Amino acid sequence: MARMSDRSVEQGTIREEDFAVLLARAFATYGLSVVTDRALPDARDGLKPVQRRILTGMREAGYRSDRPTVKSAEVVGLILGNYHPHGDASVYEAAVRLAQSFTMRYPLIEGQGNMGSEDGDAPAAYRYTEMRLSPLAEALMADLECETVPLHPTYKQDPKVLEPDYLPGRLPPVINPSSGIAVGLATNIPPHNLAEVLRACIALLDQPEMSVEQLMTIIQGPDFPQGGRVIGLDGIRDYFTTGKGRIVIRAEVRLEETPRSRSLVIVQIPPVGRDRVKVSIAEALNAGRVEGLLPDVRDESDAEKGTRIVLDLRKDADPARVLTQLYQETDLQVSLSFQMVFLFGEPMQPARQPRQVGMLELLNYWNAHQVDVLTRRAQFQLRKARERLHVLDGLMIGAANAQEIVRLFQQAEDRAAARRAIEERYKLTAAQSEVIAGMTLAQVTRLDAQKYAREREELLTRVAELEHLLSDRRALVALLKKEMQQLIRRFGDARRTIIDAQARVDEPVREVLPLYERTPLTLVLTRAATVKALPPGAYGSRPTERYGPVRGDEQLRQILAGYSQDAVLCVSSSGRVFQLPAFRLPQATRSARGEPLARLLALNPDEEPVALFTLAAHEEDRYLVTFSRQGKVKKSPLSEYRTVDEEGLQDMKLAEGDAVAAALVIRAGGEYLVSSESGQTLRFADESLRAQGRAGQGVMAMTLATGSRLVSACYLEQLQGLPAESTQQSEQADRVAAPTTALLVLSEQGYAKRVAVDDLPLRGRATAGVSSLALVPGDHLLTTLLVQPTDQLLFIWRPEGASKGEQTLVLHAQEIPLLGRAGPAQRLVEGRLLAAVLLPRALDS
Repeated sequence: MARMSDRSVEQGTIREEDFAVLLARAFATYGLSVVTDRALPDARDGLKPVQRRILTGMREAGYRSDRPTVKSAEVVGLILGNYHPHGDASVYEAAVRLAQSFTMRYPLIEGQGNMGSEDGDAPAAYRYTEMRLSPLAEALMADLECETVPLHPTYKQDPKVLEPDYLPGRLPPVINPSSGIAVGLATNIPPHNLAEVLRACIALLDQPEMSVEQLMTIIQGPDFPQGGRVIGLDGIRDYFTTGKGRIVIRAEVRLEETPRSRSLVIVQIPPVGRDRVKVSIAEALNAGRVEGLLPDVRDESDAEKGTRIVLDLRKDADPARVLTQLYQETDLQVSLSFQMVFLFGEPMQPARQPRQVGMLELLNYWNAHQVDVLTRRAQFQLRKARERLHVLDGLMIGAANAQEIVRLFQQAEDRAAARRAIEERYKLTAAQSEVIAGMTLAQVTRLDAQKYAREREELLTRVAELEHLLSDRRALVALLKKEMQQLIRRFGDARRTIIDAQARVDEPVREVLPLYERTPLTLVLTRAATVKALPPGAYGSRPTERYGPVRGDEQLRQILAGYSQDAVLCVSSSGRVFQLPAFRLPQATRSARGEPLARLLALNPDEEPVALFTLAAHEEDRYLVTFSRQGKVKKSPLSEYRTVDEEGLQDMKLAEGDAVAAALVIRAGGEYLVSSESGQTLRFADESLRAQGRAGQGVMAMTLATGSRLVSACYLEQLQGLPAESTQQSEQADRVAAPTTALLVLSEQGYAKRVAVDDLPLRGRATAGVSSLALVPGDHLLTTLLVQPTDQLLFIWRPEGASKGEQTLVLHAQEIPLLGRAGPAQRLVEGRLLAAVLLPRALDS
């Protein structure tokens, strides 16, 4: 290698230089440029030059959060033309990164359109996407107009186009991630929670010499956009202390169990991208390094649900053992190294000194910068207030002599002469006379001395406050704390990344937590075929709401109690059976409309849900019993339905023109009470109904009169042999025989009565039954329910002659008369009864 020297020989017009010296000088210039003007962020605002130019340019152009978005191509052109002497790709990539919620913990740009994805998809071209500043970016640049930071001309060399050396940076420099490779230096800064960092800054203003251990009680550690779980505290302590450290972060994985399968569901991932995680899992499965999983990696992630990667477990697999293998062999667990290198500089000077710093030194430096910003803002405001006071003094003189000033205007050759005359006559300064001379004569005559006097008093108060602020550092620090608290209230949010201080990397997973906790639910099916899940007690007793208009989904068909881990079985009018987990039902409020069941289940357009059941398990001694309108019945063990899913399976084979009228989930040994629309009710024993396979036509349940059809079925469960913990599955099933049990019979025209079960004789299956309700001409039996006196019922009815305006009536069963089988019924409502819903006893208050 040639020896470097400063030898330089010039011969005529040719200058000779040592190549090694020239190269060294050029590389030093290049290295300094990369370090200070490209790769490293400033410790005062946490931004690199290209990011700062994008935000500043968008602010100057008015692309703010309260205005419509603009084409990204317009932003890129603006930044290239005025601020950034590099290619369009560098500007657009930096702007897109500032808009990505999976990259930035707190996005500084609001993007519209395809801004890329966590799966590694590239953003759309800048002619398609749009963007504007986020409110957080505007807070970052607050007070920029108050001469708080130095400005310099851009490469455009236009004195009107200036860019700041750094921003006021009202938000700490470590809330968003940053990485870059310079010459001989590199930085990799993790994101942190804004509220935690600002609280730490407030604490440091009072205690600058705080220890790292004290700091870690306020800032727990990094807080990634994707969430995840950091294992241990050693790596966090290292980079908080020295600026350099290494952490291990894991994905958050939950166990999802359905009647058909068990799955590991990845709900949060390390900050490496979903595409990399999925590839690493697939490679581990193909190489045989992970056992116990089916060879399928399903990515069900979307914008609404977030990350959801499903790994189906084999039947004999241990979830904890499989998850331990996944952490060891895939990118569900990764190590991240941090090196917090920032550029530092003196106040009002560009940052030129790169330095690796710990969190304490960095935040103390940023606090000092904020004190400097507030000081310069106060100085600027004080100067402007004094200038305005000076002008007000002149305006008050002008108001007192308005008529004379008008005459001076009229006598003067031009405004300049009028201005000089006003200055000489009233001893005004150039600034005072310029304001008056710039007015029209009408404005001069309307000068309001009292208005200016009030403004002057307000300004004098403001000047005193600013002077006190500048003379008392404690007041300045108190104001800084107050503004930090305001930022916490405005932008603070909950931590996403869990810091597991007790966990160790080499310890196996002991338990996989369930995806959904076992919580009680109230499930609601409406006459509009919508479904929703409500908190327990949503339809409890309402003694003060006995009458009232129906609100939306209160057009109820069925209410049942269950748990989030239950399976929900749905029987349709066409004889098909569907099943889905209860936790997949939409959570809603009582007044919400719910989700159409056809969006959750593969129902045909002409198919309607008949009944829903919640099942904790598909027990061998329980049965699904289905009744058709033509009087058929089919009984099949619940165990036959374990594999049913949202796509559905055919259960009861129906004759042409027939449809399912009712369905029950029962335990053997009880009695059925089946009713037709002509008012007949048949009571027969379960022993006479033989169980059969899932797909079948069934047998005759009840002999129907000509033109009549079966409309309702109830089941009276015998007390003998009943398990101690019996879950009510619907308002018609699992009613235990008791002396007070009665059959509530309701007609379409609003007639009702209770009939004692003992008044209904026990007969053989496939007979006609006996009359349970004497119907008036044109009336039909609507439905029947098995009730106890204390049961609460919700009736939905429509007044006579009305086509809408449905009403509700809430009664206890004991308020409806208990009458003989052949006796008359009482009319509950003067109108048409549409539905009657028995509130589950578990929900009564």
